Amino acid sequence: MPLIERQQMNLDTVSTTHARMEAQSRPSQKYVLLQVWCGLLTVALVVMAALLTSVKPKSSEGDMASQGSDYVTPAGSSPSFIQLIKSQDSRSWTAEHECESCSLDLRNDSIHCRQTSLYFLYAQVTFSRHPKNNKTKSVIVKRNASFGMSRKKLVEGTFPITTQGSVWVAKIVSLTEGDSISLDITDDFLTETTFWGAYQLQ
Repeated sequence: MPLIERQQMNLDTVSTTHARMEAQSRPSQKYVLLQVWCGLLTVALVVMAALLTSVKPKSSEGDMASQGSDYVTPAGSSPSFIQLIKSQDSRSWTAEHECESCSLDLRNDSIHCRQTSLYFLYAQVTFSRHPKNNKTKSVIVKRNASFGMSRKKLVEGTFPITTQGSVWVAKIVSLTEGDSISLDITDDFLTETTFWGAYQLQ
């Protein structure tokens, strides 16, 4: 084989090897960059979590009084909560969980509020497989009419007729002393996996 052809083959082999090495190094460089990026994100999350846990609101009772806030929970008291399920005869709601000396209580299938505050309202409804009508299914948590105040929808979820299984609705609302809330469900549901309630937020 002539010398020129032999040198040309050597050059081709070197260039091919170099190209392969470059192709192999590119993915590894991307992998290293990805690892560095993930490490930076992890450090950032840890720092943010540390900052959030170290920050505490600094407000005295005098400051709260001067602001005229309606949402003051007495010192040492725990937030109120109540959760309702259907009774054994499936005709009325009954308290499954509630706290002692709560500002929330059950009366006439409604949750009554005895303290002005913010509350987290929620409902889980498991619709039956066989709808009783051809209308859209819905779950509505409403504030009942009282003392010159009209009935008001607080949170509503509408679902197709074909919806099966459990659905969830929730909302944070402001309730005043004397308000009451109730739940409307427009279709058949399974009582053993349906519940709703309220939780007072501090």
